[in-house]
Amino acid sequence: MIQAHLIASILTVSQPDVSRSPSVLFVRGAPRSGGFFEADTDAQRTEHLADIHNTSTIPGNHGWSELAELLRSHGYSVSQITEPLEPQAPMHGPTSGAPIPFEIMDLSVYDVIVMGSNNAVYSPASIDAFEQYIRSGGSALFIADAGFGSHWADASSSDQQFLDRFGWVIQQDLGVYDLRREDNDFIEPDHPVLLGVDAIEGEGVSPGVWLGADVPGVHTSPLVRAQPGAMTRNNDGVPGSVRPVALTDASLIVAHAECGRIALHFDRNTFFNTNGAGTDLNQLDHRVYAQNLFAWLARGGADLNLDRVTDFDDLLLFLVAFVNEDPGSDLTAPFGVFDITDILAYLELFERCR
Repeated sequence: MIQAHLIASILTVSQPDVSRSPSVLFVRGAPRSGGFFEADTDAQRTEHLADIHNTSTIPGNHGWSELAELLRSHGYSVSQITEPLEPQAPMHGPTSGAPIPFEIMDLSVYDVIVMGSNNAVYSPASIDAFEQYIRSGGSALFIADAGFGSHWADASSSDQQFLDRFGWVIQQDLGVYDLRREDNDFIEPDHPVLLGVDAIEGEGVSPGVWLGADVPGVHTSPLVRAQPGAMTRNNDGVPGSVRPVALTDASLIVAHAECGRIALHFDRNTFFNTNGAGTDLNQLDHRVYAQNLFAWLARGGADLNLDRVTDFDDLLLFLVAFVNEDPGSDLTAPFGVFDITDILAYLELFERCR
């Protein structure tokens, strides 16, 4: 066990600079591949695919530009990649899209990849590359929605290809509800993602399912339950079968996956621009929630200074925060309120990932 005098001696070493901004990549569906149950035109089908460049604040918008600006204001580098059109795609009307070739990309340059409005079918090689990216220290956020696809199951099935590797299931779109601390909806209310958050909401929600058994190397924590008494739609058909919410359903699930992290959030609407469809980033505590969620994801492993190497500099940063009792800083918020259990957990992670 590390003693106080040892920590103090370590702190005499010059502290490393944190010189690189965390990088977030949003994955968007192909043009015209969304909005199957609401959109009537090609422009509407494309607009349904949440876009970090969509700055609209008209009532019912589906833009994510305010989320991107929020992240940039906290030092993140934000970019977006769009699934290409499928071979022989029609000139007009709905499309299904084609996959991003993750297997030939250097995913390690990204700290967080957001599987946002993706709805293509991915190859085993691409899924393998994505899984390896996470287990090696990257992070991913999954957000499905029926409006992201050309039928009920598109977006959920696209995400499910990846989530199979981590032991999770994502549902299809159904239901409108909010989750509140005062109603005991937060399963782990002191988790870093929920600090300062009292309520979040969704409109047309796709919760996740975790049956309680982790796959090797993955440690899952459901953080916010799905609303008791609500109904949910399984991803088992077009549309899927409907059943009551169970204890295995959750609106927010997170996991440590070896050296990386993953999260599943139940609704795209939580992050829409002002006046967004159903709800938006400025409702309830959504802005704080978004900041916390991305802070927790961005430092997926033990690489706190984001130089893509886990080494002594990262350990030093953690110990500085521990001694200074500063769990709320941008660097250390992912680890929550510090006690000896937290430092031992970080040391175990550091040893595994360096």
